[in-house]
Amino acid sequence: MTTYLVATPARYVLVDAANEDEARALGQVALHDLYADPRERLGKDVPVNILTVRAATDEEIELQRFHHDILARERIGRVLDI
Repeated sequence: MTTYLVATPARYVLVDAANEDEARALGQVALHDLYADPRERLGKDVPVNILTVRAATDEEIELQRFHHDILARERIGRVLDI
């Protein structure tokens, strides 16, 4: 498995996939979820125009891990009311 960066002009996701075609399909689903707010705000579907599918760099993968760690700590803080 390889970690791929799948990106539109405005947003991106990292997905683990066997190849670029699988990464594009998985990324399409993940990016569709990220466009929920614009869909709701506009009251219509927003196309997900994928422009980039490539292997993610080590730095991009580390940034994603850091981001998820921060979000997890924030959720735990809210639950514990810290």
